[in-house]
Amino acid sequence: MLFNFHSESRVSTPSVTLKRSVRWRFIFRIEQILVAVGFVVYALLVSIKQPASLWVILLATLTVGNLVVPLVFASRRLYVTRPFPWNWVAFLLVQIVLGVICAAGSILFLQWTKIEPEPFSLLFSKIGYFCIVVVMIANVTGFGVEELQRKLKERNQLLEQTVEKGTIALQQQEEELKRAREIQQMLLPSTLPQPPGVQIAGAWQPAREVGGDYFDVIQLDKDRVGLCIGDVAGKGITAALLMANLQASFRALATVDASPQVVCTKLNKFLCANNAPGKFITFFYAVLDAEGGTLTYENAGHSPGLLLRSNGTTESLPGGGAVLGALPDWTYLDYAVKLQPGDTLLLSTDGITEAENARLEEFGDERLLKAARARDGSALDIQRAIMQQVTAFCGGNFRDDATLLVVRIS
Repeated sequence: MLFNFHSESRVSTPSVTLKRSVRWRFIFRIEQILVAVGFVVYALLVSIKQPASLWVILLATLTVGNLVVPLVFASRRLYVTRPFPWNWVAFLLVQIVLGVICAAGSILFLQWTKIEPEPFSLLFSKIGYFCIVVVMIANVTGFGVEELQRKLKERNQLLEQTVEKGTIALQQQEEELKRAREIQQMLLPSTLPQPPGVQIAGAWQPAREVGGDYFDVIQLDKDRVGLCIGDVAGKGITAALLMANLQASFRALATVDASPQVVCTKLNKFLCANNAPGKFITFFYAVLDAEGGTLTYENAGHSPGLLLRSNGTTESLPGGGAVLGALPDWTYLDYAVKLQPGDTLLLSTDGITEAENARLEEFGDERLLKAARARDGSALDIQRAIMQQVTAFCGGNFRDDATLLVVRIS
């Protein structure tokens, strides 16, 4: 456009220094305008029957016009510092002033030089008017097109910068989530205690980079271990932070002499006092006595544990506690069950049983039990078989965090 003073660099602002190519393009534009003004002067002289040479008029117009080019440069800020449509108003006012100056100057030039007028024809007059229209349309059209190109270029540059910033932010977020997952995995036990005559295996599969599921196995003494599995409401970063809080609290409260009832009671009071409103945790904690063959447990709103007996029957371990972090005065109890050689205990989160296939069917408890019974081996073999079948069932698209803890009595 006529007053496009922006450079071709990547950063485009009104205060950018004029590039040489832009300056010469601007001067050429001014020359075009002045040619049009010359045609106007010629046409006016024709109209009042004062014939003069077309080329003399153009020469006079350009001569006077070159003297006002610095004025146009000085007034460039009238355009670049104003938004549309005020930049157009400034443009038109400047051109009107230039036209008056050039027309007056051309007439004075002719009088001063005392050039003899030459005969003119109606054809020259029509050509003059036609050139006026063509040149003015070309300049105004070019002005609008260049204005549109400039705005499109600025918007493209802004879009590129926005996309670049978004890409960098996304990469940083991915790196942070990757580190958060590594830290969260460190909170889970890397190796599980194996009391005499007991095999224990666990698996953890978050639905996102980080999750709210938690399981742990701690050695209480030579023959006793504490087993827990929990599910924080929600997914993602918030659930992961609550999971870390749960892990630290459980490790501090699950002492040698603390029964599941005591641990759940203390955990509940602590979480009620420190959790955000509306956030709660389902939790299952059990103490396994390998020598005595007993399992003492409390279920705080978690999915019931499934005890697969060696004789083929199945028992559910529902417990009777409320979820942790909701009711600070809830009374928890201890429940006990006798274990026999060949029994298998399955503790899982709802990410296992509620995993869906393409037909929106859930994996469910029946498929879980069938997968566990189909693999008559160690706890690790059973855990791997279940996780493989669940993953195949949902195509690896877990809607929720999936955690599994398998205890095998040998």
